[in-house]
Amino acid sequence: MAAFFMPTTPWLNKCIWATLVLSMAGIVAVYLRQAVSTPPLPVLHPTGDFQLTNQLGHIVGKSSLIGHPTVVNVIFSRCPTQCHRLSQRMSQLQGKIGPEVQLLSLSADPGYDTPEVLTQYGRKYDADSTHWWFLTGTKAEIYRYATGDLLFTVLENPDPAHAKLEDLFIHSADFAILDGQARLRAVVHGEEPEALAKIVQVLNQLRHER
Repeated sequence: MAAFFMPTTPWLNKCIWATLVLSMAGIVAVYLRQAVSTPPLPVLHPTGDFQLTNQLGHIVGKSSLIGHPTVVNVIFSRCPTQCHRLSQRMSQLQGKIGPEVQLLSLSADPGYDTPEVLTQYGRKYDADSTHWWFLTGTKAEIYRYATGDLLFTVLENPDPAHAKLEDLFIHSADFAILDGQARLRAVVHGEEPEALAKIVQVLNQLRHER
């Protein structure tokens, strides 16, 4: 059977090349339109240095966060309600992101939450201690960093003797997202149904800034 053959002409070659060029231009235009339609995230707040201890007993500071994005929340291990939900969210997030993202959970109850207690707490949520740190230290240092740098709310109940466990400490249910320079770039409320998707979206935007 004879093969079908269509002879080409200079005019046909020009049409083919013109079609290819227009197609590539369209692809580039779509990419640029998407890039322009997604403005860079604002810098909400710079952060200073801090010195806290993770569940492994290692000292952690601002320098430990430089070079990769970080997601931070506040919990305390004795809380059976909201903190449990926030830690579940963080555990789910751990499964959706790569190892280049650092996760931090600050304890609002450092007098009780020793590294040993936080190690046990982390095991309930399958925390990978190389990428998810539970931080304790002096109450003054934790509260200063949480409220002054991350713009969280953290308060101790003034009447702990008559408070339920979950009400011993009042704190934000938010996730703060820091960039590779440890600057606060976004805050996502942890109780939102779409919280995980929003956090992942912010992390992807930060990756594109590199």
